[in-house]
Amino acid sequence: MIRAWHPDRVETVDPGGRLTDAELRELARLLARYASHDLDQWENWRIETSHGPVYMLLTRGLMPDWPEEAFTTVWPLPPRLAEDRPRRWTVWRQDDNGNRYEVSRHDTRAEAESVAAVMEARGHKQTYWVAEPE
Repeated sequence: MIRAWHPDRVETVDPGGRLTDAELRELARLLARYASHDLDQWENWRIETSHGPVYMLLTRGLMPDWPEEAFTTVWPLPPRLAEDRPRRWTVWRQDDNGNRYEVSRHDTRAEAESVAAVMEARGHKQTYWVAEPE
C-alpha cells in the first residue's frame, strides 16, 4: 500500500553535517542533470531543517525584477568548485538571530567582496562579510 505524503509523516533523521567539496560537486552535477532532463517549467521544494523550513524555487525563467547577477553559476563547475584549488576568501552570513553560516569560498578577495555585495543588495536582515581563513 502506498501512502500519500502528509506533513505529519516527514522523516526527521538528521541529514548529517556540512557537505564536503566532493559532495558539493556531486550535488551540482545531479542538479544539472535534473535541470537538463526532468525539470519542466518550475518546481517548488520545501526542506525541513533544524533552523526551520527552507524553500527552493527551480525555474527556467528569472522572476520579475531578479537580476541574473544575483545567481551563482554552479554548472558547469566554476573554478571555485574545482578540485584541489585553494579557496582563500570566504563569504560569511549572520542572520538576525546571531547564527553564522559560510556562504561560499573564492580564490580572490575581489570575487568574494562582489558576492557579498550582491547578497547585501537583496535587502534581507542578514549581514554578510568576507574573511580569509586562519
